[in-house]
Formats: sequence, structure tokens, C-alpha cells
Amino acid sequence: MIDSILSDMLLAAIAGFGFAYACNPPLRILIFSALLAALAHGLRFALLTYFNFQTLALATFIASFCIGCLGILFAKILKTPAEIIAFPALIPMIPGIYAYKAILYLFSFIRSEDLRAKTDYLIQFFDYFFTTLSITLALAVGVSVTLLIFFEQAFMMTRHHKSFENIVLKYLKDK
Repeated sequence: MIDSILSDMLLAAIAGFGFAYACNPPLRILIFSALLAALAHGLRFALLTYFNFQTLALATFIASFCIGCLGILFAKILKTPAEIIAFPALIPMIPGIYAYKAILYLFSFIRSEDLRAKTDYLIQFFDYFFTTLSITLALAVGVSVTLLIFFEQAFMMTRHHKSFENIVLKYLKDK
């Protein structure tokens, strides 16, 4: 039980680290992105496996909402924008296998001559397509809600307590 969650978290941490590395941030941000990816993917795995959530989209929404909340907290600690920490942690939860299967069933539908097989392929296509769509929307909405709720805090975390208006006014005054 614990082993399966930990292995899922480890794989998600590796993926989160890799996706964060592509943005070339400092090492401390890479570690926090990997930690955030592991926590969120582990939460989603636990919700689906042990708490019997019926839909993958709902578990993904809760996990991405937690990514947003923890991303705001980590951003405050690290004095960096929350998006730099949160977005790489979302990428391991993108439903790639569902999108791949949707495309395969679409091609099978197009190539098939049998009406019954075409109907089955079309049903499978829409099943995988709407699963992909709902999970992707859950990811986007879950993290965006927290970033919108805490927009002011997220914006000011990297500003060292100086407002943007004061900086602009000082710049204009010096000219």
C-alpha cells in the first residue's frame, strides 16, 4: 500500500524535476517543483486508489488545487513566482495515454468499413477524448483558482515589499 504510493510519488518527482529543468531555474526551485509534483501525484493516486474517487477528473482537480496552494506557499519561501514552481508539477498529471488512445480510436474509426466496429470505435474515441478533456480542464482550473485567489500575494512575492506603482513613480521622477 505505502510502497505503491511512494513509487508513484518518486516517478512523479523525477518527471516534475525533468520538466522544471527545461525552464533552467536554480536548483532549489527544481527540488521544490519535484517535491510538489510528488505530493500532488501521490495525493491523486491515494484519492483514486484508497478513497475510491469515481472520477479521475475530480481527483486531478483536488491535486492541482493543492499544487496551487503549496505553490503559493513555496513561492513565498523562495521569493519566486508561483507559476515557476507549480506548472512543472502539473505536467506529470497530463493525461497522455488517454489522448493517445483517443487518437488511435479515431484512426480506427476512419479506416474501418464495418458499421458495428465504426460505432464501437466512435464510442471509445469519445470516451477517451472527454476523459482527456475533463482531466486537462481540471488541471488548469485547479491551479488557476488558487493563483487567482492569491493573485496579489503571488505578484508581490518577488517584489521585496515595494509596489510596482512606487517603482514606476520613482523611475518617472528620476527622469
